Amino acid sequence: MDRNLTQIKRMEEEISFIENAVKNFNESRFLEDKIIQRAVCMSLITIGECANHLSGDFIEENSHIPWVEIIAVRNISAHGYWQLDMKQIWKALVDDIPILKEFVSDYV
Repeated sequence: MDRNLTQIKRMEEEISFIENAVKNFNESRFLEDKIIQRAVCMSLITIGECANHLSGDFIEENSHIPWVEIIAVRNISAHGYWQLDMKQIWKALVDDIPILKEFVSDYV
């Protein structure tokens, strides 16, 4: 299987996990639930790690997706979790994950 497709499929799985994990959440509930925050951040780490393993050509061909930012969130989540702003994470879940979901759904 194509390396990029493998990574995109894994992203799709993590996006599905995130959606299921927070489907009955609003921002205030998310900000109160440390367990869900950590679970979501683990999925964001995985998504970023997958993005980091995409080929340069794939990233260039799909430059409308903010791959650098996705990888940066992974790096901060993995190496500086305490620095994360959970309000920003919630905003990413609401604003950015649906865009990434649409992309990966179209790709697979």
